[in-house]
Amino acid sequence: MRLVMFAMGPTLLLWLPMSRVSRTRWLVALALAGLTALAATLIHFLPRGLWEISLACLAVALLVVAAARLAERRRRGPGSQAGVAVPTLLFAGWLLVVLCCGAVLGRPGPFFPAADRVLPMPDGLHATVHPYDDADCGSGSCMRTMTVRGRPGQSSEDVYAEVKWHVKARGWGRGCRPVGWLLDRTTECIELAVEGNQVTIFLSGNRDDLRRVVTID
Repeated sequence: MRLVMFAMGPTLLLWLPMSRVSRTRWLVALALAGLTALAATLIHFLPRGLWEISLACLAVALLVVAAARLAERRRRGPGSQAGVAVPTLLFAGWLLVVLCCGAVLGRPGPFFPAADRVLPMPDGLHATVHPYDDADCGSGSCMRTMTVRGRPGQSSEDVYAEVKWHVKARGWGRGCRPVGWLLDRTTECIELAVEGNQVTIFLSGNRDDLRRVVTID
């Protein structure tokens, strides 16, 4: 949502002084506002498509603004450019800033997955989330851990089987799943290990697409 507003807010504000026809000005402004609302709604329901939806929204907005400026020029002729030159230059500069920021921020990198990707555990299982810091993060992956203890008298093998069933039910499949959609190739993975009388869960956020890696058999 914030990314869409970051790109579309100034676009809408700069369009207003660029336009020379009142009716076109407000029709396009309404279209840009509606486009922003549509993009925000899509991102709410399809959060994995954040970058793709934001980029598509900006591209459509550019087409709308360009088409409106061309229609105004055909209707009223070249006219005086003094009143629109500054907003147009600011608009072009703003697009350059947005594209540069998008190229930097959209570059995939390792990250720490949220603990709620697997929590809460089934009733009776007790999970401890361990703190993490920069030392748990490398160039391609960041790792965080949590340990799970079973019910009194429950064997570690039974705890492992129950945790494995639980994470699969939470959508982890074979162990790795995508975070983004088309442009964002990062993945988050989960591994399970029996250590003593408890099960350790390793959650990793990876820069690369590791969906072919099987971590839960």
